[in-house]
Amino acid sequence: MKKFIALIVLLQLGIIAGANENSSKEKVDVIATKENTVNGQTDRSETISADITGHTLTITFNDNVGIAHIIIKDSNGVYIDRENVFSTPDYATFFINDAGYYRMDITLSNGEQYYGYFRVEN
Repeated sequence: MKKFIALIVLLQLGIIAGANENSSKEKVDVIATKENTVNGQTDRSETISADITGHTLTITFNDNVGIAHIIIKDSNGVYIDRENVFSTPDYATFFINDAGYYRMDITLSNGEQYYGYFRVEN
């Protein structure tokens, strides 16, 4: 039921487009990382993966993408947290206190931008 409700919300936001499986057996929600600007370069959505487990968001850079600037915003657009990852492959972990809907924005040093939406439950 939770997956069905989340799917409806994501469809309403217009962000579902060929997303991978939404959760694994460990109840980790996989966040679809989408390219914000298409500029003909290599699609890094497979290189950048993100998942939410409870209140912990983990963004993993599987390949060297250079410096990555990450911003987490709530559904009202208010900045919750931000971090720079300087040495990739690497990862960034964020603890999100409050339940709700959030957006992550990732900007790489070459200007490529990626984003994903996720939900934190109580």
